[in-house]
Amino acid sequence: MKRSLALGLSLTLLAAPVMATEKETLKERQDRLSNQLEQSKKAQVETDAELEVTEAQRDAVSTEIRAVNERLEGLSEQIAVQQVEADAARSELEATRQQLAAQGQYLEGQKALLSERLRVLQIHEDRSYLQVVFESRSFGDFVTRLMTAQTIAEQDRDLIHSYMHEVERLETLETTQRTQLSFVKQKERELVVTKQALDQAATEKHALLSELNEQVELLELEQMTRDEEQALMNEQRRIIASQLDAIATAEREQAEAEARAKQEAEAKAAAEARARAEATERAEANQETVTPQAPPAAEPEAVTAPVSTFLRPVSGYVSSRFGPRENPLTGAPESHRGIDIVNATGTPIVSAAPGIVIKAAEATGYGNVVFVSHVVSGQVWTTVYGHLDSITVTAGQTIGAGQTIGTLGNTGWSTGPHLHFELHRGEWAPGQPNAVDPGPYIGY
Repeated sequence: MKRSLALGLSLTLLAAPVMATEKETLKERQDRLSNQLEQSKKAQVETDAELEVTEAQRDAVSTEIRAVNERLEGLSEQIAVQQVEADAARSELEATRQQLAAQGQYLEGQKALLSERLRVLQIHEDRSYLQVVFESRSFGDFVTRLMTAQTIAEQDRDLIHSYMHEVERLETLETTQRTQLSFVKQKERELVVTKQALDQAATEKHALLSELNEQVELLELEQMTRDEEQALMNEQRRIIASQLDAIATAEREQAEAEARAKQEAEAKAAAEARARAEATERAEANQETVTPQAPPAAEPEAVTAPVSTFLRPVSGYVSSRFGPRENPLTGAPESHRGIDIVNATGTPIVSAAPGIVIKAAEATGYGNVVFVSHVVSGQVWTTVYGHLDSITVTAGQTIGAGQTIGTLGNTGWSTGPHLHFELHRGEWAPGQPNAVDPGPYIGY
């Protein structure tokens, strides 16, 4: 693998005149990545701590909400019981009122009869007993009439007492039931007021829980993004280490080749010297002059020139350019760190230059994405191809300019099929500080 990588780089990126410069560039890039990785890890620790605190707050609020909900359930049951009791008290009071009304009608009739009897007795009070005596036809009839008159008088008295007692009983019962109903309704109102206060508290707790959930989601997203950043930077460091190994291998092979060439040249020069000495000796012996011949000139080694331009990764029209814009998902202002090129889903996406794939997987926001590291004219570049429908390369793979790396899609934070293309002068880093407008480089 190292040998094939070294061979590829020696043919395309690591020509002898720029090898030393590129080695220095890669080491500087490796140092920057190490510093950025340390900063990302420190930020990760802070995010983890903040997430832990926020989750603890969320758990505490959730516990409070459960307690409030339990109290609300208990109050709801108590209110339901009080409502049943109030309904029963109202029914009893209504029944008593109906009884009182019916009894009142009955007593009104009895009162009319009694009043009439009292009026008759008052008018005929002096004659009553005389009539009983003188109108009797016999002594037995007299006794019967007298007892009847006494019975009627006693019934009149009983009727009056019964009337007064029943009125007092019903009035007392109505008063008691009114008092009971008032007590039940007062208790019901108190429970309703308490429940309203708890409902308000529950609403506030739910709002706080919702806010904490959003904070947890943002922190988890930040945590996930940090993990992805660190994975990407580690992969870039691995690629750089491989490139440095390839350079070291190429330098070693070049040194060995130079040593072999030097040995061969020295051996050839020695052989030629011996040949000339022998020829001189023969010429002297034969009295002939021999003209020495110069060694043939070595043919220059053919070196492929480094790539100096970027290819357009896909055809189509640009829907969103590099720079300030409103986020199409949230409407919030942001800095767009690439360009969006619209075409149909499934359209092939090609690499803008030869290089090594750093990442080929799903990433937060990008959806399916491919990161490629390039060395163009001694300068390190990184290209990013986001929202792909499919990916056809793998991390660590060496690819050529124009090679298909995937197909156009609508994955991640996207509002329609398009390619989000980024160009970074140097390595990709958190916050994308190295991003440049790709438009001029690919003809848009």
